[in-house]
Amino acid sequence: MTASTRAPSLLLNPAKYICTRCVYRNSLASLRWSSTEASSPPPLLIKIKADLKAAMRAKDAPRLAVLRGTISEINQLASGDRPVNSDMQILALLKKRKSATEEAAAEAKRVNRPDLQEKEEQQLAVIEEYASSISLMDVAAMRQVVRSEIETLRSSATQDQLKPGMVMKHLLADDGPLGGKALDKAKLAELVREELMSNHQNS
Repeated sequence: MTASTRAPSLLLNPAKYICTRCVYRNSLASLRWSSTEASSPPPLLIKIKADLKAAMRAKDAPRLAVLRGTISEINQLASGDRPVNSDMQILALLKKRKSATEEAAAEAKRVNRPDLQEKEEQQLAVIEEYASSISLMDVAAMRQVVRSEIETLRSSATQDQLKPGMVMKHLLADDGPLGGKALDKAKLAELVREELMSNHQNS
């Protein structure tokens, strides 16, 4: 076969002659772009993962149990509808774990197992350490935001429509003044009720 008869086959089958190195470079560029676009993990999760390595080196059993358990829960939630992407979500997991650990310690005490009780209490101390590392929004600052939001909502809602649930929804929306903030939701709900009551009495 002559060179002139081979030439058309190159044009008809360009896919055979794609540069594999170019494809590889493009794939790497795409991976780097994806990794930079991905949202950064919560600061507390970064700390937990770093502390896990230190706990493994120190063979700190209580800390290892808490950190591994917390990371496992976060990984399980990652594939669901509500992945963990904030310190407040991690705090909620820690509070849940704290409650379960307190119950386990009480049960160990009830059945006269001081060894198990000590184990649970050691883990409880670790849980409290991480839970307390999250600084919650000051109550006075929350109250100011609540008052401001109620004033804003009053311009577009009647007194009867201005209910605690409505105010909370606006406050905690993703684009709301308290959306994603580290705060005590129970305390926030209490402040909303107080301010609505005060607002109603003054109107």
